[in-house]
Amino acid sequence: MNSEIKKFYEKTWKERLEILEGKCNLSEEDKKLLESLKPLNFETVDRMSENVIGVFGLPLSIATNFKVNEKDYLIPMATEESSVVAAASFGAKLARKTGGFKAECPEQNM
Repeated sequence: MNSEIKKFYEKTWKERLEILEGKCNLSEEDKKLLESLKPLNFETVDRMSENVIGVFGLPLSIATNFKVNEKDYLIPMATEESSVVAAASFGAKLARKTGGFKAECPEQNM
């Protein structure tokens, strides 16, 4: 999978879903969930967390161009700030020119 998607931001949301369906092997169920544009219902969120009083919705965006340890990633981001998604995608595009990001975890700490 290649995380470089030319002018992804210029596509309609349906075109973006079609691209993700092809690149990420989204199932029909996954695609329907993303297309529903509805927040989780109260019964579901009440089981997910303590003391739930409501649901807060944010746009779910994709940051493109990420290459980490020689593997491509499309990064989901829940934010209402479009410049954050654009900056992350642009920064990843710049890093990609020199091989992308390198990460290691010598030991796991919790």
